[in-house]
Amino acid sequence: LRPRIVHSRNLSGLDALLPALCAGVPVRVHGEHGWDMHDLDGSNAKYRRLKRLFRPLVTHYTAVSGDLARYLEDAIGVPAQRVSRICNGVDTDRFRPAVANDAARFVVGTVGRLQPVKDQVSLVKAFAAAVAIAPREMREARLVLVGEGPSRREIEQAIAHASLQDRVQLLGSRDDVPELLRSMDVFVLPSLAEGISNTVLEAMATGLPVIATRVGGNDELVAGGDTGELVAAGDWQAMAEHLAAYARDPDRRARHGRAARERAEREFSLDAMVRHYAELYDRWTGQADAANASGTAQSTS
Repeated sequence: LRPRIVHSRNLSGLDALLPALCAGVPVRVHGEHGWDMHDLDGSNAKYRRLKRLFRPLVTHYTAVSGDLARYLEDAIGVPAQRVSRICNGVDTDRFRPAVANDAARFVVGTVGRLQPVKDQVSLVKAFAAAVAIAPREMREARLVLVGEGPSRREIEQAIAHASLQDRVQLLGSRDDVPELLRSMDVFVLPSLAEGISNTVLEAMATGLPVIATRVGGNDELVAGGDTGELVAAGDWQAMAEHLAAYARDPDRRARHGRAARERAEREFSLDAMVRHYAELYDRWTGQADAANASGTAQSTS
C-alpha cells in the first residue's frame, strides 16, 4: 500500500510503529484515546516504560483530552510541540433532541460496554438511593442500561439486591442508540476512567443533561451546573442526589439539556474533528515532503 501516514491508537497500537518505520512510512501518528482497565490513572510503570521506548518512533501524538495530553508530556516525556489535543466529534444530525417527550415516566439511562471500568453497578446503587430520596417524583422512574459485557452478572446481582427488577432494563447491545437516547430524560456516565466519552457527546447532542464522574476528559465536556453535573468516581450517593434533583425539577432538566445541545453543536461537531485531523496530516506530510526533497537535492549535488 505504501501509506504516507500510519496512525496507531492506544497501547496495543504501538506494535504498528516499528513495522511502519521499517517500511519507510514517513509520518507516524500515535493517538491516546483513553485509559486501560489495568492503568486507570496512567501510573502503571510497565506501560510507561513501553510508551517511552516507542516514543522515538512517533512523529506526532494526538490526545482526545487535556488530561491525556498532560500525561504524554509529564509521564512519557513527549515535548508539548509534538502533542495535539483533538477532541472526538459527534454527529449532531444523527444525535438530535426528541421533538417532544410526552412520557410520564422519568427515564435515566446510560450507554456503554458492561465492564468494571464503566461501573454501572454504582449507577444501580444511585438509582435505588434516588428512589428513596424522592419517592413521589421517582415513583414511575425507570433505569435503562444499553450495552453488553462481562459485568452483566454483577449488575444483575446489584439490581436484585436493590429489588429493582421491575424498574431496570438491561437492553444489551443495540443498533438504535440515537432513538434510545431520545427516550431518556437524564444520561449518566459512572465510569472510573475515561479519555473523551463519545456517549457523553452523543447524549449532549441529543439534548440531555449529563451526570458524569470527574475523570479523564469528562470535565472538558460537561459544564457542572450548566449542562449537567460532575461527581467523584464511585460516589453513587452524590449521583443519587443529582438524579433526585433532576426528577424534582423538570424545568432545570430542560434548561441543562438545551445548553448541552448548544455546547455540542458549538464545540464538538464531527466536522470540526475531521478538519483538525486533516490539518494535522497535511502539516506533517508537507514537512516530510520538504525533508525528502531537501535530502534528494543534497544527494544529487
